[in-house]
Amino acid sequence: MKVPSSLSSTLSNSPWLMLSPKDGGCMLYNPKEGKIERNLVGDFPGCRFLANSGNWWLVLDSGSNLSIVDVFSKETIHLPSLESIRSTTCSIKRVGDKRFLRLDRTNIFVEQDYDAMSCDDVRGLLWVDEGEKDYVVVWFFDHEYNHDYVSFCKKGDTHYTDIPLFYPDNHWFKGLSEMVLRGYTLYITTSRRFVRVVDLSGSSFRETTRPFPMLSCYETCDSSIAVTTSGEVLLVESDPWNRSWFRVYKKDPDLKNPDSSCHTVLEVDSLGGEALLLDLGFTVPANVALGIEPDSIYFTRHYRPSHWSGRGLDICVYNLVSKSFKRFSDVDVKGLTDARWFLPGI
Repeated sequence: MKVPSSLSSTLSNSPWLMLSPKDGGCMLYNPKEGKIERNLVGDFPGCRFLANSGNWWLVLDSGSNLSIVDVFSKETIHLPSLESIRSTTCSIKRVGDKRFLRLDRTNIFVEQDYDAMSCDDVRGLLWVDEGEKDYVVVWFFDHEYNHDYVSFCKKGDTHYTDIPLFYPDNHWFKGLSEMVLRGYTLYITTSRRFVRVVDLSGSSFRETTRPFPMLSCYETCDSSIAVTTSGEVLLVESDPWNRSWFRVYKKDPDLKNPDSSCHTVLEVDSLGGEALLLDLGFTVPANVALGIEPDSIYFTRHYRPSHWSGRGLDICVYNLVSKSFKRFSDVDVKGLTDARWFLPGI
């Protein structure tokens, strides 16, 4: 990617923050330098930033249209309309600039306004291969905890394909609490904390393994899944009240029947020298020279992309080995609706 000359000297692979002020727009903040590198307020009027992959961000505009935008060069890739779902069971109908109905093809029913889903409820994930300009977009309506489908498209698609979030014969595997997208692999955590691993690289999608549980013995913690560079799934927990600790777990390889167990993970005391950007849901190689601290969790909030918990922001870096925090008091958290860690230039 060609970077504008005015920004080439500031771009690095150290983690940055994208800050979303209450008045709209966004700002790119460099914690290493302690300053706003670029103020994009006014550049994207009426837009919401749903997810990112490096400099590329998944944007929903005021007309409820999705696109992928490079926030530095402003290069834009327009995506299919939200209504362009290819499904044998249902369709999506636009009933206004910001409201949609998902209609069951097998039944006739009266369309009620309270059934409509708002574009404010759209959540999404993005992955972009910068070299090949391939991409994967995943999105869904986060509507009153009723998660029946997520939809995805890839480069060259003119429509979205539905992935059902229900299993007729197994309630443990249904629903959605969160997702992680890494390359062409989508990790879906079900309502009962089972993890589905879905391959999106083919003409459709396929599950690569039987869903497996990621359950600790603590039920009152905030938690998310994350994926390491080797593809291992981790469970990440934190204190939901004053955010004074984090715990990280991996699958218990010696558990003979995890489906019947209420505790299926083992706690680990490091990330193997990697760093975890929890907003992205995966680890990256640490590099102290670039400011990517090993065995550290870069955190703003749990429960992405689903926002059902209502937890506030807490912009911090937690070192899993020393059990210490670094919080960014110079960032005005009260004046923000959202913040996300990301890696510019990757």
